[in-house]
Amino acid sequence: MKVSRVIEAKNVSHVYCGWSNDLKLTVEGGEVVISLDESSLRAIAQVVNNKIAEQDTEKAEAAAEAAAELAEKENDE
Repeated sequence: MKVSRVIEAKNVSHVYCGWSNDLKLTVEGGEVVISLDESSLRAIAQVVNNKIAEQDTEKAEAAAEAAAELAEKENDE
């Protein structure tokens, strides 16, 4: 049987992963606990790390563009 549930959890204030690979998220209004095996925990970590790297790259590109535009404006003046 396949079970699917969407839980809207906002404002994560604390994250904990215990010895039994229970991922615990303290969120506004309560706590979300996800029991995982090691391979699932690693898969989640890989996806999250990739997303963070993607966001960091996007921010760095935006900052570089803004700096280039500023330098161009200063050179025009």
